[in-house]
Amino acid sequence: MIYLKNIEKNTKLILNKISLFPYTKLAIATKTHFNFDVLNSALNCNKNIIIAENRIQEAEEKWEVLQQFPHKKHFIGTLQSNKVKKAVEMFDCIETVDSLKLLIRINKIAGDMGKKLEIFLNINISEDKNKSGISLEKLDNFISEIVIYINAKNLNNIKISGLFTILKNDLSNEKKNEYYAQMKKLQIALQTKIPSIIELSMGMSGDYTIALQEGATIVRVGQGIFGKRECVNFALLNKK
Repeated sequence: MIYLKNIEKNTKLILNKISLFPYTKLAIATKTHFNFDVLNSALNCNKNIIIAENRIQEAEEKWEVLQQFPHKKHFIGTLQSNKVKKAVEMFDCIETVDSLKLLIRINKIAGDMGKKLEIFLNINISEDKNKSGISLEKLDNFISEIVIYINAKNLNNIKISGLFTILKNDLSNEKKNEYYAQMKKLQIALQTKIPSIIELSMGMSGDYTIALQEGATIVRVGQGIFGKRECVNFALLNKK
């Protein structure tokens, strides 16, 4: 059972920790939570909290609830090509772009909608074969291609404003430190080519304090606020 007072308490505790890092924001991973009062218990704590969703189908199902909140909305899941239009329509930022094809498609659809969209580049920093993201091996070529498009003014409907990563499961804290520190160095290096990359989205419920120490500007927390997630009827979510 979810207790609203516990959600508010957990959110405020995390916000207090984040407040020691003045340029960092909290993104609340709202996966599996549909109820207005449940979401409001967390979101009402701070107007700068970000709503983070990782399934387009689920976001559609609860859009009537989500759109009641003025908070910025970020997509943090794997984006399928047939869901790009809906993602651009609903979200202020897509944090998980990992191909030039996807980047160009988002830019075109955003232009068609008369919308300016923020995007982050998804970096597979821990080289997890089970996760999406740009490998370090391919990153230089990828950035070079993006810069060509930027210089040609062919990406006018998006702003590349950050980097995103999810680490391998079951890493030691020492390894997490190493990878998050590497992400910060990578961000600084890429800013020489794309100065607008000022955000660094990394760290989740189990390791967000490590990410804060290594320079995260956005930490993504779900279970640390709402508790253990309940099962969701995925047949319902996938009906669209």
